[in-house]
Amino acid sequence: MPSPNPVTTFPARDAFVASKDDAPAYWFYDTLWVILADVHRTGGSFSVIEQWMRAGVGPPLHVHNVDEWFFVFSGSMDMQVGARKLTATAGDSIWIPRGTDHGFTTTRETHVLNGYAPGGVEQIIAGIGKPAERRELPPKDLELPNPDAFGRLLDNYWSSLSTNTWARTAPQR
Repeated sequence: MPSPNPVTTFPARDAFVASKDDAPAYWFYDTLWVILADVHRTGGSFSVIEQWMRAGVGPPLHVHNVDEWFFVFSGSMDMQVGARKLTATAGDSIWIPRGTDHGFTTTRETHVLNGYAPGGVEQIIAGIGKPAERRELPPKDLELPNPDAFGRLLDNYWSSLSTNTWARTAPQR
């Protein structure tokens, strides 16, 4: 006879504390990316990245097969999320369900917390970005990755430009 109180078990994982002062940090396209939680530490459940961005930066319309969210600490971003155009400013939280076209441009220097569920997108930054020498925005004369890097960032398993039809049929994670 089955137990009236089923037991739920969870995979063994270690709790952790991540600090923006010692977490892996990368410079990529006028942004300092600090990876606070990656798939390796969360068992794939989610990832969290703290970002400091210069004014005038941001990705074109793209889509992920994972959910994404932002919390804006300071600054502002003009965003398109699906058909909606909005401006996100300090204190705003933005949820972007998987499969939703979205993009943004910062209108001034902006600081956000950015998360993905399940995790994995942060691996692109770790693979393409330059390890940050300091916890500050990258030097303005920082040599960019090769010209295909941004395309790879936005056209892979985790992300695709909105114009790519394969992204609409990619399996959802």
